[in-house]
Amino acid sequence: MANHYDVIVLGVGGMGSSTLYHLAKRGIRACGIDRFEIAHDRGSSHGDTRIIRKAYMELPSYIPLLNRAYELWEQLEKETGSKLLLQTGLLLAGSPESEITQGLEDCYQKHELPHTAMKASEVDQLYPQLHLPEDWVATFDPFGGILRVEECVRQYASMARRYGANLYTGEAVLSWKSEGNKVLVETERRNLTADRLILTAGSWSVRTLLDIGIEIKILRKVSLWYLGSGVENYRREVFPCFCIGIGSGSKFIYGFPVTDNWGLKVAEHNLTRNEIDNPLKVNRCLGEEDEKPVLEFLGHFFPQLSPKRSKFTTCLYTMSPDENFIIDFHPEHENVVIAAGFSGHGFKFASVIGEVLVDLAVNGETKHPIEFLKIDRF
Repeated sequence: MANHYDVIVLGVGGMGSSTLYHLAKRGIRACGIDRFEIAHDRGSSHGDTRIIRKAYMELPSYIPLLNRAYELWEQLEKETGSKLLLQTGLLLAGSPESEITQGLEDCYQKHELPHTAMKASEVDQLYPQLHLPEDWVATFDPFGGILRVEECVRQYASMARRYGANLYTGEAVLSWKSEGNKVLVETERRNLTADRLILTAGSWSVRTLLDIGIEIKILRKVSLWYLGSGVENYRREVFPCFCIGIGSGSKFIYGFPVTDNWGLKVAEHNLTRNEIDNPLKVNRCLGEEDEKPVLEFLGHFFPQLSPKRSKFTTCLYTMSPDENFIIDFHPEHENVVIAAGFSGHGFKFASVIGEVLVDLAVNGETKHPIEFLKIDRF
């Protein structure tokens, strides 16, 4: 049957493109469907760059997944001949009592990972272009680096096609339902069936999760790029990626050294909660309130930069109730696997999440430790 697949993947962004690649590479008849084109800018997997790191203050349980993610990103680079991960190192800093600092201590107590702990005075000597309060502490993660986000998605999608997967882009999914041992999917252009369905639809997963009692929040986020006097002091050759705590909680501002003509990239995490109801109706204009916390941050911490904005983008966070991923079988349909709620820190895991989802859909289980991400925790 031409319109029947072993597995259908709904949503071909970071997670979906990786999933489709892993399916096709295993010789499984699969297709991916997305309402937009590959590497589009309407969801969560765009904006040129994403940080990858092993300094994981969020939860030490992610480290085994991260270790495998690094291996798989390297594997994709070798398969495609593309440079996808730029090693820069990552500097994380905050007050001693902040959740970032406490979370890093927990991470390094539970996992023996190379890192360097520093006082603010030591950071000032290494990076005089960054000013920290004198009572702060910092950690340097040598594994920290930059993923070229759109190129990662493009390469996964391209390799999936090469291995035999079909891609239907530019067509919205109107409905899906599981009936017996089959899944029926209706799009704007065709009707498809499959033995298994994998949902990697990002902010378009909200309805499905709400139906099973999990409320996902969609947040609008803005990334900004800056040129200006002094920007040369923040080139990747002399300055790392950074994550700087704001206050004593889990709020931070993060960014990337200069790697292109757009300059220094900076964005906030958890400082604002600009919730939206519909991922198709997002304000993609820049407001004063979007830039204010970033400019204040640069004024305090980046004394050698006179920032002049060169570019901005908007993207979406899909926030789970506990800000950890949701990866599990649909509780009512054993032939449907859900991956959602990546809460603004998921892309670095895309390489391994695809492997996990294929394990679940095809084998019914995975060797990867994902118990802490299952639905029954809610």
